[in-house]
Amino acid sequence: MRAVVILVNPKYSGNVGAIARNMMNFGVNELRIVGDRSILNDEAYIRAVHAKEVLNNAKFYSNLEDAIRDIDFVVGTSGAISGDRNIKRVPITPRELAEKHKTLNGTMGIVFGREDDGLSNKELELCDLFVSTPTSKEYPIMNLSHAVSVILYELYVSSLETPYNVNMREASKLEKDVLLNIFNEFVDKNKYIPEYRKELCKTIFKRIISRAFISGKEANTLMCVFKGK
Repeated sequence: MRAVVILVNPKYSGNVGAIARNMMNFGVNELRIVGDRSILNDEAYIRAVHAKEVLNNAKFYSNLEDAIRDIDFVVGTSGAISGDRNIKRVPITPRELAEKHKTLNGTMGIVFGREDDGLSNKELELCDLFVSTPTSKEYPIMNLSHAVSVILYELYVSSLETPYNVNMREASKLEKDVLLNIFNEFVDKNKYIPEYRKELCKTIFKRIISRAFISGKEANTLMCVFKGK
């Protein structure tokens, strides 16, 4: 499913520019704005850095209804939730949205409200789903561009066909066993480690290696260290 970012009456040009940059970071190209073109001033382009083409290609609408007319699945977002007191504001998390995103076809519009008061209940009624990012109760409302970044990040990670660290080969069991043997020999020969502490050192190091997801290169580097080469 293709994602489209829709901003409803954004107030700050800097936020719009930062959002364009976030979009390019996570492979989303289409930006729709409910409002006028005056929001794309110099500050927006400065904050966009290398994502200026996202701003150049932005589409403008006079209302949210027009902005979502050709959207297959509309997602409303907000930091304000009300639980059972307001059924329109019962949310799922960005991660749950990312899982759902993998099962859908067509175009998904992610609608972000105004910096000061978000989306109205009337605007939320136009959405198929409501998403909110869990945050600290001490300061629950996120900056608009940060909220966009979190959601797009989750969508992007869930879309990867292979793990992000695919180029890192995890150490094999054999490599780990060899590393442990070399470390044990290092401890046995080390005259600065008291005899009564040597077995404890071996046990602790084995536990660390067992818990750690070390790469083959890391394992071999440690072997060289403990061999003294």
